Amino acid sequence: MAKTESRRKPPLLIVDDDKAVRRLLARVAERAGFDVDTAKDGVQALEMLGQKQYDIAIIDLMMPRLSGYDLVQKISTLTPRPVVIVATALMNGDIASLDDSMVRRVIKKPFDINAVATALIETARDIAEQREATPPSSVTIVSDAATVIADKATVVSPDVTLTQPPQQDAKAAEAAEPAEPTEPPPSSEKIQ
Repeated sequence: MAKTESRRKPPLLIVDDDKAVRRLLARVAERAGFDVDTAKDGVQALEMLGQKQYDIAIIDLMMPRLSGYDLVQKISTLTPRPVVIVATALMNGDIASLDDSMVRRVIKKPFDINAVATALIETARDIAEQREATPPSSVTIVSDAATVIADKATVVSPDVTLTQPPQQDAKAAEAAEPAEPTEPPPSSEKIQ
């Protein structure tokens, strides 16, 4: 009997033009508990990012057709976008041009397999903690009956009742607010 996991495997995209590196990273990530897809270059990665939402993307910088530098730039325009980990043999000066707000970590080639697994697990944990702390921007409700309080709502139902909060008209709003004094309040001193 197959054992089913109750937790969702974090989706991970590995982008590298070296097939052996893709296989190695995929194997490490799968053993660390990730749902792994791979792309051979930035063009293929963009296509995949358009079809599926990934939590993390490991990106090689030096690739044909669309470099890792260009791919990171294009990912920065996506919403939502994956957390980016850069995999490179380049020196620090070569990666300094990358946007720090986009790149969470840099892992150096040749890889330390344990360091790669640790980086992935820590990044996934950080993402999970951030999701728990951030309320969802939208919620899908599948129910026979529901009460929704929201600024905007899209409802797909043959039977809908909309209720809006009562609007105060301008005169009622003014009457409800205390009037600002136009004269100074009387003092308690006796005037002669």
